[in-house]
Amino acid sequence: MRNHPRWAALLALLVAAPLTAQDDPAALVVRLQGSVQIRHAGTTGPAAQGTRLVVGDEVLPADGARAILITRTGAQQVVTEATTIQEPRGGGNPDMFARAISTLSQAASADARTAGGRQGMIRPIPGEPVLVAPRNGLTVTTAHPTFAWLPVEGATAYTLQIRRVDGSRPARYEVTGTEWTLPEAEAALEAGATYAWTVAPKGGRPTREQRFTIIGSEVRETLDTTLGDIRAMGLDPMEDGLFLTAVIFRDLGLFYDAASALEGLEEAGEMSADLYLLKGEILNVLGHEEEARKAFDKADAMMR
Repeated sequence: MRNHPRWAALLALLVAAPLTAQDDPAALVVRLQGSVQIRHAGTTGPAAQGTRLVVGDEVLPADGARAILITRTGAQQVVTEATTIQEPRGGGNPDMFARAISTLSQAASADARTAGGRQGMIRPIPGEPVLVAPRNGLTVTTAHPTFAWLPVEGATAYTLQIRRVDGSRPARYEVTGTEWTLPEAEAALEAGATYAWTVAPKGGRPTREQRFTIIGSEVRETLDTTLGDIRAMGLDPMEDGLFLTAVIFRDLGLFYDAASALEGLEEAGEMSADLYLLKGEILNVLGHEEEARKAFDKADAMMR
C-alpha cells in the first residue's frame, strides 16, 4: 500500500488547496515535548499537534524541548533548536503525510456541528435498552467485540442476540450489566462479515438492531503496514506516534479505535484545536451528538 496512486493524486490536490493559515504545507507537527513556538509570516505563537508548516516558517523550541515533524516527502524531522523549514528532501512514505493532511482537512470542514436530528444518533428511549456500540454499520478491529447499551430502569438481566446479516442462525447470551464482551471461549466473529445485534431486558421486548462489520483482511493488512511505517519513523504507534495512529484509524474508517487514540492524547494533555475538530467529527459518526458538540466547542475556544 506504499505510494499508492490514490494518495499521490490526493497529495497533489491537497497541497494546492487552502489549509487554515498555511498554504502548500511542507511539514506537519506530529509530536511536541516541552514548549515550542512557530513563527509564520512574522507572527509567533505556540505550536500544536497538527500545525501545518510552510517553507520559511521557523520552529523555535525552548531549552530541552523538541518538535517531531513529518515532511511532505514522508520523512521524519526532529527539531531541537531554532530551525527554518526548507523544501523537503529525503525519502519516506508520502502517503502518511497525505493521509494526515486529508483527515485533518475533512474534520475541519465537517458539517457535523449543525447535523442534529439525523439518523444514527444515540437517543435515550424510556423503557428501551438503547444500543451504544458497536452501531451505525461501523467497523471494529476485534473478532470478540464489546457491546454496550443504555440501561432499562429496573432491569437486572438482558438477552443479547448477535446474528450474521446473511441469514445465519443467531446466537443469544444471557448477561447482566450494560456492557459485555464476547468471550474468547466463544467462536470468533468472521473477518469481513457484517453482523446485527440487539438487546432485550429479561422478559421485555428487544430494541431495534444495529449493524457492525468485523475488519476485513485487506484493511487489516493496510493497517498493519501503516503502523509499521510509524514504527519505521522511530515512533511508537501507541505512545509518541499516537497522533499519526489516530489519523490512520480515522482514514481507514476505524472510528472506534480513532476515538480511543484521541482519548489517549487527551489524557496526556496533547490535544490541539485540530484534534478536537477531529474528535468532534468522529464522535458524531459514532452517534454521540452532545459529546461531539462539546469537542467542537473546545476547538472553537482554542482557535479564538
